[in-house]
Amino acid sequence: MVWLMVLPTLLLSVIAGLAVSRTERRAVVNAALETVEALSLVTDREMAVRTAMLQALSVSPSLQEGRLRDFHREASRLADGVTNTIVLLAPDGQQLLNTRLPFGEPLGRSPAFASGMPDQRRFIVSDLFRGPVDDRYTFAVRIPVMVQGRPMLLGYGSPASELQQIFRDQPLPAGWLGVVLDGQSRVVARTRDPEQRVGQVASETLRRAIASSDRGVVDSKTLDGVPVFTVFSRAPDSGWVVLIGLEQSELAHSGLAAFGLTLALSVGFILITVGIVRRMARDIVEPLQHLSEDAVRLGSGETVRDRFTGLSEIDTVHHALATASLERAGSEHRLRAEVEAAVTQARQAHQAALRSQKLEALGRLTGGIAHDFNNLLQTMTTGLDLARRLNSEPRGDAALAACQRATGRAAQLTRQLLAFGRQQVGHEAVIDLRRQLPELMELVTGAVGSAVELHASVDDALWPVKTDPVQLELAVLNLALNARDAMHGRGRLSVTAANCTVGPDALPDVPAGDYVCIRVIDTGDGMNAEQISRAFEPFFTTKPVGQGSGLGLAQVYALAKSAGGVATIHSQLGLGTEVAVWLPRSTERWDATPAADSADPARRYNGRVMLVEDETSVRELTAQALEALGFEVVTAPTADQALDLLRGGTAVDVVLSDIVMPGTRSGVDLARTLRVLKPTLAVVLASGHPVRIEEAPDVPLVAKPYEIQAVAARLAEAMNQAGAARAVDPATPGT
Repeated sequence: MVWLMVLPTLLLSVIAGLAVSRTERRAVVNAALETVEALSLVTDREMAVRTAMLQALSVSPSLQEGRLRDFHREASRLADGVTNTIVLLAPDGQQLLNTRLPFGEPLGRSPAFASGMPDQRRFIVSDLFRGPVDDRYTFAVRIPVMVQGRPMLLGYGSPASELQQIFRDQPLPAGWLGVVLDGQSRVVARTRDPEQRVGQVASETLRRAIASSDRGVVDSKTLDGVPVFTVFSRAPDSGWVVLIGLEQSELAHSGLAAFGLTLALSVGFILITVGIVRRMARDIVEPLQHLSEDAVRLGSGETVRDRFTGLSEIDTVHHALATASLERAGSEHRLRAEVEAAVTQARQAHQAALRSQKLEALGRLTGGIAHDFNNLLQTMTTGLDLARRLNSEPRGDAALAACQRATGRAAQLTRQLLAFGRQQVGHEAVIDLRRQLPELMELVTGAVGSAVELHASVDDALWPVKTDPVQLELAVLNLALNARDAMHGRGRLSVTAANCTVGPDALPDVPAGDYVCIRVIDTGDGMNAEQISRAFEPFFTTKPVGQGSGLGLAQVYALAKSAGGVATIHSQLGLGTEVAVWLPRSTERWDATPAADSADPARRYNGRVMLVEDETSVRELTAQALEALGFEVVTAPTADQALDLLRGGTAVDVVLSDIVMPGTRSGVDLARTLRVLKPTLAVVLASGHPVRIEEAPDVPLVAKPYEIQAVAARLAEAMNQAGAARAVDPATPGT
């Protein structure tokens, strides 16, 4: 059974690791996209600086009046003739002035805009070309100007190497390849080997991707032949393209590292869990083996000595065996009788201890299977009740009372495991927090650890609230665990519940009205303003990667909203955090199932009960217990057989049915069917795992394991209500 739980966990760990790997890869690609868009804007900025210089020169009087020699001197000072060039061109491309050459020297046509350039973008930028003076790779920007009323072009040329400054000012992470391409997809600047690669044309795959979109991601190869994951973005004003190549081997290595870490943590958790379970199993099995050995020795006539194992049930049996073996010296007849009783008692205690220890071990593994033990506990509870009725010895009665208290505690732990495992379907109910919160504090105390100082306070006159009790317990437990992590396992944690009346606009997020406010206050690290604003967002967490899902506070907020309330948070860095859950006051009364200690143990009942229960031991013992209280009991193992009996004419006053049973119908289906066929027939449902209970009609529900006196009182109450309904409308068919 342990491995049946471990193997799915391992599979889920592999799936989670793959998801983390994909998330890591996606995060790197998104970061590259943001970076490449920023670099494209930096490229446009470089073009904007040069265009601004040309626009400043275009208003020069010497240019407008045609005094080109004077303008040549002005432009030469501005251009810093060692690297950059300012030229004046006729519309046909003939150079009239070039700052790299003395004024008056014969000039040829400029190759920068020989093929013409489209004017639809903000900056008119040439493609890469060989400079006519120094034969270096060069690019240029131009603007139109008027010289003595004639249209001309003013251009500013720079060597391609100047764009390398983009990558020097904006350094890329190790392993990233940055490239700037001109309008013809030729390399202008590059982070690796720019001298060898400038002027080369990008791959065909990359050119097709750039031609089809201004922004995107594509698998390609670098000019060095390395497979890369390429993200690119086109500069909006110049039309040039900036791309970043991410080596696929580096991406795969990053994803595998995240996957390996997730898987390693999961395997470690599984190994620790298996080790704990094996240790617990050994602690359970060894005392049972000793008990079995002593029982064998007692049966063979040997003397049995008393043992102390630390397990009260087994120690009780050991003591009984030792006493029986000492009294064997009396008479043979008495010896046989006592041995038979001791063996029977040992067998029963052996089975009870085994069920109890299995409940504890499996309950630690998961709350998802805890409800299966409620039928076992029901058998023990009913059997102990019957045993107390039949027992006449005060010492035995005290031992049976102790056993009943133990089964009550086990039932409480099972309900907490069911709540923690989230195996119950959400079902709203009017609840009394004065009772529920103190019970929950026992679970919180174990969850936060002994180093956390826990304080709980509940108003004596606390109003009732209507919400899902399971989800409320999960919400308080989530808040307590978050507080423990914020305090690093040591500090003061306060949980309070108080009545609060909120006036109009008194609190920004809380509508006016009456509320029960549950506050969880810690002395942890606190949160800043940004963290507070996002605290209730799903998947947002301040914990390191792998240590928090980010769903705890989101579940708290969802619970408050579903109940018609709200959740608020107040925090200061270094001073702690307060999370408040505001639940509207309910005007309804909470359901109070009759308690065993409030029922009259001597009360006798009458009426005919149909008991529908698939568990044989539960069905037989419950039938015996109800008959001992005066009921006449008819049993059925499934809802289908119960309906067949009722349709066949079997007359009963009330139906007590389990919910989850084999067959085509559940207990809920049986109740719904009887609501149509026999509207005034009383029905009471019982279950340790009330699935689909929200679909049931208005039917009383008792939780397993139940005390037989409480169930008897509930059955009598249901029969009385059905009788009152028939008295109001005698024409309605009954049983």
